[in-house]
Amino acid sequence: MASRPLQTVTMLESLVHHIALPPQLPQQQERVLSKIQDALLDHVLAATNTLMSLDSVLWNCIRRSIQSCKSINSGGTIDKPALLAALRELENGSDEVLILHIAEQNAAVLIRRDSTKGDNVVFEAFEASPLSEAVLAAKGPLEWDFPGCAVTIPTSTFSNPTFQNELAIFLSQASTESIKRFAARTNKAGVFVFESRDTVDPALITSMLMTLLEANGARSFPSILRKRVRDDVCWSEGAVKPWRRCPFWLVVRVAIQRHLSTLLGGEIGRLQYKFLMCQVLSEILEKGSRERIDLELLSLLNTKLCRRIAKLEVDKLRAPTNTQAVYESMFSALHPSLEKVTTIAVSQIENAWAVFKKDIQRPILTLPRRSDPRHSWLTLPNSANYINGVLSASIYDRQRPQPIAVRSQPIPEFSSAISKERKAFADRYSSLSDFEIMFEELSVGPTPTSEADCQERCISLAENIEAYLVAVDNAYDGNPEQKSTMLLTIMELWVSMEKCAIQLFVLLRDFNPVFPTEILDVLHISSPKDMRRLQNIRSYLKERHTSCPGTLTIFSNPVQGCFGERYFEESEGSFELKDLYRQIEDRAEEERQHKQQEWQSKSADYERLVRAAAESTHLQEEDDDGEPHRCPRASLTI
Repeated sequence: MASRPLQTVTMLESLVHHIALPPQLPQQQERVLSKIQDALLDHVLAATNTLMSLDSVLWNCIRRSIQSCKSINSGGTIDKPALLAALRELENGSDEVLILHIAEQNAAVLIRRDSTKGDNVVFEAFEASPLSEAVLAAKGPLEWDFPGCAVTIPTSTFSNPTFQNELAIFLSQASTESIKRFAARTNKAGVFVFESRDTVDPALITSMLMTLLEANGARSFPSILRKRVRDDVCWSEGAVKPWRRCPFWLVVRVAIQRHLSTLLGGEIGRLQYKFLMCQVLSEILEKGSRERIDLELLSLLNTKLCRRIAKLEVDKLRAPTNTQAVYESMFSALHPSLEKVTTIAVSQIENAWAVFKKDIQRPILTLPRRSDPRHSWLTLPNSANYINGVLSASIYDRQRPQPIAVRSQPIPEFSSAISKERKAFADRYSSLSDFEIMFEELSVGPTPTSEADCQERCISLAENIEAYLVAVDNAYDGNPEQKSTMLLTIMELWVSMEKCAIQLFVLLRDFNPVFPTEILDVLHISSPKDMRRLQNIRSYLKERHTSCPGTLTIFSNPVQGCFGERYFEESEGSFELKDLYRQIEDRAEEERQHKQQEWQSKSADYERLVRAAAESTHLQEEDDDGEPHRCPRASLTI
């Protein structure tokens, strides 16, 4: 999908991005993700209020589940007191489902009562958001089965206060702490490093917690819900984290659909869920029409809502007779409100389109019957001097006794201007020709024998190559013959430079010269002298390829036998390099041990503060003057 440019996005537009997934999306993660989650739940609660008239018992249960979800997951983390209160309500026989999103572990846990096989409590866990790699590799939506795993424990075990307290502490702490062992990793320079921008492995919940719960109960295998999950990864340069579809929205949808299927059965629960999603889209579409959001988003919402309604009508025709009655009752109850919302949205879009067409319509003016006289005059203010000069030099001047007055400005000397341009053009190519003749004579000289002369010649040849390339620039573009001469000159200079480099560093002879022998076959050479120069270069490259033992070049990646390793082992300064390497390793080992001791000390302090915070509670008290006391737990987290 295309990415949306960085700009201010309203809360309603953010909701549309996560619910409808339009083609253009933000390029970075929103900073108010917890507020977006609360707004999503508010719209679901508004939709359940509308459906209360159809079945008050059913939708009141769903409404209570959403309200408890909002209180438990407040601020994007698990609130321990709210979770404990919800667990006690479930212990007392509540028919709602507890929806827990452990964001830091990328996992979700659903807790509900199950009376089909005795009085038990079912824990279901699954991953909340897939890896970015899987999302980008998918050609369409991902097919995902829910839940990932499930465990059933007896109500007697669940009712134990110690069990509930330890479970609440574990989930609350897991929702706020990032554990590097389960974090995403990426391969950089052959090493796997921590990647904070991808989703983490939910193994702490789906493996560790569920295994501990299984020790107190038994593994269960409920009916599987298969969903087609759509997601995207949009990331601009400079963004801290990429934009991803809100995993909390997926958790809520899965929880509601599974709970409806548990209460009503698979087919009835599915259609009730579909109508609930239609009502959620209707609520957002109505609000978008009131707040005048972007017309593209409004049109997308309207299209998605109409498409869902059309699919439900098709499903109604294929459904059994008893299920068709449920479809009819739902359609008869919701059709007026859905039709009203879509009609308003379509009318708003059509009005905006009509205004836009009216604004861009070009008026067609009538042609005048007669032209204005001033339109027949051509002023030519910049050509007056030239025209006057031509007139003054004409043949008619000879017939006049007195010459025309001298012009205020002289006639420009076009011939001199043209000659300057020609001279600059000729000078440029003449200087390039002098360069090429000089370099041709320079490259045929013998290779010096002394180390100082070799070093000086090597540096001089490199500087000449750079200067020649700067001088040529784009002068030979579009001319294959001149371009071939340039490449031939550069290669001759390179051959001379490499001979000097090999004289200085014999180790270079064992490495491939990079350029293949046939690289110059495409040159357009016209003179016999240049053909001989080309043959000399080819012969040198062929000899170098034949003499070097392998295919490694000095630019190859670090492997065994590469230039860096052999220079480290075989060069004259090998002893100094190895001594420096040992110093670096010793220093790194000292710093590593020091950092490990510091990490152990900080970890011990952190564990002490976490235990103290877990054992304390928030206090909100005031003294006689109305000033609030300092909360013990808040002072521990500062």
